[in-house]
Amino acid sequence: MADRYLQAGWEGKPVDFHFVMDTHAHLGMNVDFVVMDGSVEGMLRCKDKMGIDLTAISSIPGTIGGWTKGNDEVIEAVQKYPKRFLGYVTVNAHDPDSVVPECERCWDAGFKALKLHTGQKLNYDHPNIQPALEFANDKGCPILCHVWGRELDHMEPLIEKYSKSIWLLAHAGCADKEKYVKVAQNHENAVLETCYSRCPKGLLEYFVDEGLEDKSLWGSDADFYASTHQFGRVLFAELSEEIKKKMLCDNARRVFGV
Repeated sequence: MADRYLQAGWEGKPVDFHFVMDTHAHLGMNVDFVVMDGSVEGMLRCKDKMGIDLTAISSIPGTIGGWTKGNDEVIEAVQKYPKRFLGYVTVNAHDPDSVVPECERCWDAGFKALKLHTGQKLNYDHPNIQPALEFANDKGCPILCHVWGRELDHMEPLIEKYSKSIWLLAHAGCADKEKYVKVAQNHENAVLETCYSRCPKGLLEYFVDEGLEDKSLWGSDADFYASTHQFGRVLFAELSEEIKKKMLCDNARRVFGV
């Protein structure tokens, strides 16, 4: 029987034979590039063509700039399309007094996870970020962290301390791929999130060879990256259909409880 994922990719058809989740995407504009259609509906049109049922989103201005009003965009999307979007809380780490109230506000609005980014020029072990980590740990919710190699140097003690949360290491393999693998292997509550613009051949297969087929989750990082571009990395990977389904569906369902 032909690989259904390959067939969908070659024919430009949606993966509509099981639930699919994108664990890493963004709403809002960025000063460094133009998004042709950055609207919620624009994202949904793209996801519909691919067969993506649920997308976990955070605000670009909120994630990088700490602009907490960016969470309002996500609130609007989550409440308008509750079956299509899952919200990540973003915080302003430079205003520590606002961190817990903003987490509570977003959680009450239906958010289910926390997103952190070193674009705010603070490491994740900075005291200002600890209230957000404590909040997430108390909720037992996932934490998606921007990771571009160097962040791994200070994250392991945090992964151990805040063990009720599952930590998603974004852009897995973009630098020092062995480090990502080691952290995911050493910590039950650490998993890999796969989005990476260069997408070197064999990277996903490498994660599987290292025993991480149950700890690899697909994400697009839209609209920084094209969703279709990142989707193809899984569809055309030299992996079994069973493993592709884990990356696109099963692992995300387990981590996010959806």
